[in-house]
Amino acid sequence: MPISLNVGDNVVYPSHGAGTIMGLSELEVMGRTQNYFEIELLKTGMQVRVPVDHAERLGLRRITPVDEIPRLLGQLVLPDMDLPAAWTPRHRREQTIMQEGNIYTIAHLVGTLHRRAQLRSLAVTERAIYEEAKHILVTEVMVALHLSFEDAKAKLEHTLDHTVMA
Repeated sequence: MPISLNVGDNVVYPSHGAGTIMGLSELEVMGRTQNYFEIELLKTGMQVRVPVDHAERLGLRRITPVDEIPRLLGQLVLPDMDLPAAWTPRHRREQTIMQEGNIYTIAHLVGTLHRRAQLRSLAVTERAIYEEAKHILVTEVMVALHLSFEDAKAKLEHTLDHTVMA
């Protein structure tokens, strides 16, 4: 059954983060008319269009429900992910995790990279993935719990700071 979304719904678009469906539009592309969700992204304020018929396949989903946030934050304290030791395959795996958009796996990656950063400096590209993953997680918590960005970030960082030695 396809996902049912409406104008005003808060959603997550993989690798872009949380946003709000601001409207629906109909566009003709290559002679074919399609309906699109118009989504305003929280991170940038940028608007993106996602074809309604392909929204689920593209990973568009509702924000994590409030009662799931403790389980989501619990991913931060799981034992570190088993990532390849070699840089290139590790980087590919981290990129794949981000592209797939599974918020629980992204949270697990945030916890793993946070602890790794406590032990040694992350490479520039790995730091960028860490920051992007953390931002996506913060916006998810922010929208789900109706917090300010700063409060959601503080909640996430509090959890991370108390699990470094886990």
